[in-house]
Amino acid sequence: MAVVEHGDPAGRPVFVFHGTPASRLGHEFTDGPAHERGERVLCPDRPGIGGSDPKPGRDIADWANDVGALADVLELDTFAVLGYSGGGPYALGAGAGLPDRVTAAGLMAGVGPLDRPNAREGLAKSDLQLLALSTRRPWAARALLRAMAAGARVAPKLATNSVKRELSEVDGRAIDELGPGAVAMFVEALRRGPQGVVDDYRIWAGQWGFDLADVQVPVQIWQGDTDQMVPMAHAEDFAARLPNATLHRLPGEGHVSIQHHVGDILDSLAP
Repeated sequence: MAVVEHGDPAGRPVFVFHGTPASRLGHEFTDGPAHERGERVLCPDRPGIGGSDPKPGRDIADWANDVGALADVLELDTFAVLGYSGGGPYALGAGAGLPDRVTAAGLMAGVGPLDRPNAREGLAKSDLQLLALSTRRPWAARALLRAMAAGARVAPKLATNSVKRELSEVDGRAIDELGPGAVAMFVEALRRGPQGVVDDYRIWAGQWGFDLADVQVPVQIWQGDTDQMVPMAHAEDFAARLPNATLHRLPGEGHVSIQHHVGDILDSLAP
């Protein structure tokens, strides 16, 4: 497993799980706030993504085993977890599968399950397209992702502008602040080919391998109300179905600008 660290190397550990399609790169926004709070942020690539080896047939429940094994290698007994966007389900999976080790779980614009009516309403068009292709025509999803990666390498500014067309105004400004890093984390996700990202979409659309009622650890849900990639309805659904959850609504914030609140988010996960 490939991992990037930010914050205080000797601090309290917090695993941050990347979105989809994304990778361990691009989480520098956690560095300063984590240093200030004495926290060590660890960002691993999921199997088949970036620098992590593939794991055919994986699901979200498997991720708890991967995180537990990684924590063993790093000699970490307990830790918090935070899932950003498509990483949200994996934070909950870790909480369900490692209840004695996960002290708290956070969702940062986290995607919800698609098992209820209208659950796909408000999702970004690009995600809806990749969800449909990954579940019905995975060969086409792989071809599309290869084309997107090639375009991002050759013309990163055009790729960024394409993404911005799906974003709110506040998110457009936020993605401009990220600069080349916004493209780099996507390109890195496809370093081993597109299958890892296709697996992420397939897993999101299917059965997660655990019930939300099984997540007994405290869950802090953070969601902006101008997010045009993941709607507030997903956060509200989580708040209604998780047994120990707190919903934090962020007026005027979106899917990318939510990064400006990472200090408060980290605070909510502290013991």
